[in-house]
This record gives sequence, C-alpha cells and structure tokens, in this order.
Amino acid sequence: MQFGSFGPSMARWQARMRLAALLVLVGLSGVTASAVLAKVDASSPAPLSEAAAPAAATTVAPDLAPALPSTQRFGVREMFAQADWVVKSVMIVLLFCSLLTWAVLFEKLIVFARARQANNRFLGAFRKGELEQLDTVASNSAMARMWQVSQAELKQFSRNRTQEASADQINRLLQRMSLTSSIVQERDLARLGSMMGVLATIGATAPFIGLFGTVWGILNSFASIATMKSSSLAVVAPGIAEALLATALGLFAAIPAVMIFNKFARDINGFVGALDNFSAEMIAAMSRKMDEVR
Repeated sequence: MQFGSFGPSMARWQARMRLAALLVLVGLSGVTASAVLAKVDASSPAPLSEAAAPAAATTVAPDLAPALPSTQRFGVREMFAQADWVVKSVMIVLLFCSLLTWAVLFEKLIVFARARQANNRFLGAFRKGELEQLDTVASNSAMARMWQVSQAELKQFSRNRTQEASADQINRLLQRMSLTSSIVQERDLARLGSMMGVLATIGATAPFIGLFGTVWGILNSFASIATMKSSSLAVVAPGIAEALLATALGLFAAIPAVMIFNKFARDINGFVGALDNFSAEMIAAMSRKMDEVR
C-alpha cells in the first residue's frame, strides 16, 4: 500500500468538508436570520394610514400627544446598519469566526467517529489473529497503518537476513518497528489535531476583538455628545447599544470555541492512549512471535 498519497488526499478531503460545512452554516444562518426578521416585522404594529391619521389625531387629547410611544424599532439589524465601519468590521469578523467554529465542530465529529470506528474494527481483527483479514479492514485506520509499516520493517529484516538472528539484532528490529509505528502515529494525530489551533485562537481572542469594537463604539458615543453639545440618553444610547452588540458577538464566538476545543482535546488524548497501547501490544506480540521462531 502506498502511504505517500494518503496524507495529501486526506487533507484535501478535510478541506472540502470544512468548506462545505461552512457554506451550509452560512446558508442556514441567512435563512434563520431572514425568518426571525420577517417574524419581528410582521409582529410590529403597522403605521397609521394617511386617512386614519387625522381621525386618530382627533381622538387623542392634545396634552397627551407628546406622550405617545414611538413605533420606530431599533433592533439588531438597525444597530448593525447604523454602526461605524470599524464596529461593522469587528461584527463581521466575529460572525465569520463563529461560523468557522461550528464548521470545525461538524467536520471533527465526522472525522473522529470514522477514525474511532476504523480503529476498533482493526483492533478486533488483530486480537482475534485474523491476519488474512487485516488488509481488508485496514482502510482509514491509524492502527492499521502502524501495523503495516511494522510488517514492512519485518519483511525487510527477513529479506536481508542470511543466518539466524541474534538477540541484539531482534532488539534492534523491535526498536525500528516501534520507531516507524510512532512516526505514523504522530502523523495521524497531527491530522486529527488540525484546526485545533484555530479553535484555540478564536476562543482566546474573540472576546478582545469584541471589546475593541465596544471601546470604539463608546468613543463614538462620547464624540456625538461633544458634537451635539447634549448629554441626552437618546444621543448616547444608540452608540452604546452598538458597542455592546460587538461584545455579545465576541462572547458568542469565544464560548463555543473554548468548549469545542476542550472536547476534542480530550478526544485526542484518548486516541494517544489507544495508539500507545496498541503499539506496545503489537511490539509484545512480535517479540513473542520471534521467540517462538527461535
């Protein structure tokens, strides 16, 4: 079996899966946001028509007219539309980070489930001694690739041997088998750990990116107070609301990223332990077999 083409093909497959998951999440987010905004717009009170406006005005006492509530809505969409371009950029970056986090989650769930299933299937065949079936169940299994490189090392040792192997030669063979299997193990663990650094970066920096947008929005609010020479809450409130929205988006992106990172970090540690145990079990079985031959 050729191992050189496996790594690039698997990397391309993972990249395509991440891209597909990201596109699906973007589409679902757009549909959900459109549905929510349409529901809010439908539930908001309709403005009075021109014909009904005079009638309504005659039914309201003149002294109560200033106390009528305003029907103008100031929601998330309006906050984003009226925000400064810096705050808008921060919000867009945080939304992209959140979508990327969920895309990595779905991709990792599929990859880890397949890797775990393939390892369990191969380990069951290996412990049963079904050597003729090991090649058929060896696809996409880290344990199978470790076993195959150790078998290749054993074949190379048997091909070059002209006489009975000494104890020192057998020890060196077992060391080489352990070394080559550990190289394959590290390669597979690196593949499983791809994008983990992205999750860690998002979890660590997203709150500070949102905080930067918050500080910038509050600065604009105080600048509006200085320009309009008015400290009214109506002047300050929109800018503060936009700034707090950036903070909320930062937390929305950071909290899932940290939780997902911790979950897959524990899973990777489990894979490390399983592969280490299999390596030790494989070397012990090979040492036992060499002793039987002697």
